[in-house]
Amino acid sequence: MKKRGLNLPGMRTVKGSASVWKRLAAFVFDLLLVNLIVFYPFRGFMEKIMPAGSIKETYQFLINNAKLAGALSYVSAVMAVLAILYFALLEYKTGQTIGKILMRIYIVGDGKELRLWQCLARSMFLMPVFPFVLLWALDPLFMFFTANSQRLSEILSRTRTVEDFAV
Repeated sequence: MKKRGLNLPGMRTVKGSASVWKRLAAFVFDLLLVNLIVFYPFRGFMEKIMPAGSIKETYQFLINNAKLAGALSYVSAVMAVLAILYFALLEYKTGQTIGKILMRIYIVGDGKELRLWQCLARSMFLMPVFPFVLLWALDPLFMFFTANSQRLSEILSRTRTVEDFAV
């Protein structure tokens, strides 16, 4: 006699907006990783050229040492580009950063596969120069006022951060 198994449908999943808390946890983890991989190697250089003291003393020191201020700007720009590349290249190649992998969230494009320009546009808020520094506050605020919890950079890049929900 043959055993008859139940012919139940498999579990289905649906994509939905990733929770703000998962996104925040992934971002904090990624920032810690970028700090360790990108910023830490520059720490010794920065400590050698920058005097310890107040902001006023540091500002005065940089005013009096224009070449050093230029070198510091150059190093800061290199660090920012490396941080942007961490986020943009990982998201472009895999749809996730390491923090997103841990939180089981990922990036999707506007119905097509992700393009490099979209991933770069998502990460431009990391640039430490005007006007991008305005995005440090504006970008995450948009999550609380949009229907799909999208950041401003996600709206501009036509991407979303999603997670799979079992139904």
